[in-house]
Amino acid sequence: MASLGPATVGQVSATNASAVDVAAPSVGVRDSVKGAQPGLSWEWARRVWDILTFWNVVPIIGLAGFVYFYGFADSFYESIAIVNLQNSSSSSISSMVGSSLLGSAGGSTESGEVMAYIQSPEMLRILDKKFHLRSIYSSPSHSLFWRLAPDASDEDFLAYYQQMVTVTQDPTTLLITINVLDWDAKRSQAINKAVLVAATDFVTMLTQTMQKATIKYATDQLNFAWNAVETAQPIDRPVAEAELSSAETAMASAESMASQQVVFLIPVSNATLPTDTAVPDALLDEAGVLLVASVFFMILHLLASNVRDHRKI
Repeated sequence: MASLGPATVGQVSATNASAVDVAAPSVGVRDSVKGAQPGLSWEWARRVWDILTFWNVVPIIGLAGFVYFYGFADSFYESIAIVNLQNSSSSSISSMVGSSLLGSAGGSTESGEVMAYIQSPEMLRILDKKFHLRSIYSSPSHSLFWRLAPDASDEDFLAYYQQMVTVTQDPTTLLITINVLDWDAKRSQAINKAVLVAATDFVTMLTQTMQKATIKYATDQLNFAWNAVETAQPIDRPVAEAELSSAETAMASAESMASQQVVFLIPVSNATLPTDTAVPDALLDEAGVLLVASVFFMILHLLASNVRDHRKI
């Protein structure tokens, strides 16, 4: 076997070194099969995460909220009115309907009807005709994040109105509170007064409906009894006359009941003229923004830490 000379040995060593270089590419060289640079994307993500610390993200969000609440957010005035739904005997409406034809739950039902009417499309049409609420709510002078869209549907218009005019009832005293928000203090009071007037008209209509329902049944029974007496045979006349007497008594009771079904609204506190804005409560809202931002950042931090641990970046 022939021995290799020095020159031949050098060539073999150089060839092996070249083979090693080809077999082990350096970091950062694009892989011809996968077409990616190992470690590049995760290195970038790690650098970004190192920058987005708690003291960089949350204070910036808090500053943005501060600028919005004190520089761009609309200020609303709130007019408040408190009323009580009562009957002619000056007793609470809930104590009256036990003898009503509407049933024992009539008091709660009637209060609910009044409250529903205040936030109904019928009430909105009355107020929109008088105050042009759609134009006011969609005015470009208001905040972009709060104003009504100019082409909003009737359903969206009603939903927006129900945020501006709210009504609640105390479960203990049964007092009804009406809150009206508006950008102008005098207009919020005027809208609240208009709500009270329309609600009073609705209660009057409700009273008339109840009275007619009560009287109608007794009247029908009385007319039926009179017809029975007029057409009764002599042998049946005593029974018919007894039924007529009962019908006349029922008619008198119905008239007395109808007189007690006169329902009306008593103002406990008239619509107020606000002197200071109620919404937004800037300090409280800013604290809420910081709290939400902190919780959101903590959640993202935990998720990112979990991913980083699995990726070992």
